[in-house]
Amino acid sequence: MTDSQKERINYMRLDGESYATIADSLGLSRNTVKSFCLRNICAETNEKKANLVMTGTCDQCGKGFALCPGHRARRFCSDHCRMIWWNAHRDLLKSNAKVEHTCACCGKRFLGYERQRRKYCSHACYISFRYGKEP
Repeated sequence: MTDSQKERINYMRLDGESYATIADSLGLSRNTVKSFCLRNICAETNEKKANLVMTGTCDQCGKGFALCPGHRARRFCSDHCRMIWWNAHRDLLKSNAKVEHTCACCGKRFLGYERQRRKYCSHACYISFRYGKEP
């Protein structure tokens, strides 16, 4: 992409043109224009619209992150943090969908989801029941 194309993208995007319109007029891919705009122009427009940009704090690591205006609020900075937090706080899940099952191998009672159709409390019980080995 040439410098003149970059300037033209900046001008057209700030005028409110869509990615597809810009791409068609410059002979570029729509994804190329979109990537360029998200990397470069959004930073400039966010500075101009600073009062609309909100910030959030990750519930897991405490790191701050930017929230996009008009989108649903986020609680975590990444999927990694989200999975760590939910694995550590399973008691906070809405557990009204869980039912008690009985293991077909050891007879131990365990909680599982209603439609999950689990027969065993663990992989070890499954192996021992299937192959006749001790758990």
